[in-house]
Amino acid sequence: GLPYGWEKKFDGKMNGFVYINHVTGETRTSPPTHGSSGTGPAPVQISAREQGSCKPGWRYAFNFCYYISAFADIQSHSGAQAACKTQGGELFWPQFVFESFFLKKTLNKVKISTHFFWTNGEKHSGKWDWGTGHPAFSNPKWSAGQPDGSGTCLAVYAHTGFLDDQPCETQYNYVCKTKP
Repeated sequence: GLPYGWEKKFDGKMNGFVYINHVTGETRTSPPTHGSSGTGPAPVQISAREQGSCKPGWRYAFNFCYYISAFADIQSHSGAQAACKTQGGELFWPQFVFESFFLKKTLNKVKISTHFFWTNGEKHSGKWDWGTGHPAFSNPKWSAGQPDGSGTCLAVYAHTGFLDDQPCETQYNYVCKTKP
């Protein structure tokens, strides 16, 4: 794996891979040989106030409970959906546009190993949606230049809170959501 903070991403304009350090902002075309060892930070404890009426390991906000996968717990989109179901929830979908920004702020202190986290969003028949029983996909907050057609599953770029289309088989951290 890459040192902590680095991501390998395909750049269609260059028709090759680039390496991005999301901590320093450095971009390079060759793999990094420096940086952190790749071992993650210790889990951040959830206070009773943060947990609210949610079960242990979950955070309460906006009348929902959110579970953030552990630093090394990364999954494909379908794996993340299954993991959330096992946890008693489902993959994150925004009821409110500011939920992604709340999660961005929370992830700044929690730390995940990937620079994106999965949402429940997928492209079906050329249209994006959050899945059955969820609000219509309207007024999405996309990262600059997105969607770029690189995938049919939606992830949130953890550093900005904006959406990005990604290949469904890519492994990212994930956030689950449920009612208390």
